[in-house]
Amino acid sequence: MIYAFDGADAELSLLPMASRRALDVAGVKLSLASYQTLQLSDRRELVKLGAADGVDVAAVRALVSRASGEPAKQLAAAVEPADLPQALVEALGPERPLSQLGWRALSPLDRYVLDKLQRNGKTERLRVAFDEITARERE
Repeated sequence: MIYAFDGADAELSLLPMASRRALDVAGVKLSLASYQTLQLSDRRELVKLGAADGVDVAAVRALVSRASGEPAKQLAAAVEPADLPQALVEALGPERPLSQLGWRALSPLDRYVLDKLQRNGKTERLRVAFDEITARERE
């Protein structure tokens, strides 16, 4: 799953949000330069791993081991919130309401994206992401 707001090109030269989720859940920090040394098939696989309901941590780490350049760093694995974060509700504001029920109806990747963008303070990108995600949910 690649979102329009990811701005991904055919070579996936920048990390799509699904790839970021795979790395975060696996507790791996990979530099952009190292990521770009991966074969395109590996980059596509990383997207698939991050878009899955549950991230296969072993598969992510095996894939990342094929990257050259700066070695990947091990971090604490990301914890995905089960409940709708209040800070996210506040960041979206009243013009983009999200309920607990609506939160739980989203895919794990969609929840990750909204939470990650809010925590990083990327308010405008958060709004664009929310609009894209909710438009897709309405289809």
